[in-house]
Amino acid sequence: MHYHQSMSPDQQADHLAKRLKLSADQENQIKPILADRQQQMEALRQDQSMSKSDKMAKMKSLRDDSNTKIEAVLNDTQKQKFEQMQAKQQQRWQEHKQGGENGAAPANSPS
Repeated sequence: MHYHQSMSPDQQADHLAKRLKLSADQENQIKPILADRQQQMEALRQDQSMSKSDKMAKMKSLRDDSNTKIEAVLNDTQKQKFEQMQAKQQQRWQEHKQGGENGAAPANSPS
């Protein structure tokens, strides 16, 4: 069971544009980065030859690489906000993972 539906690269770019107040030029530079990441992630999900831990490590590497490319497009203020967003997302993922391990996710997790 997936705990959420992934956003398309366009939806992700739109979300970042709103949260980070991106210029149209910045958004246009970020969309292909997100599209490439999604394509590579999907290929990994389909790859039956890799162990789950190898897939997770490769996915983390892909995320880190694309985040570095995205940060290169941002100004200092946007970078700081983007890093805060990433830290919050990582924290939510860890909480979800811990909740899933004992069989019960928190009823109402803080947002």
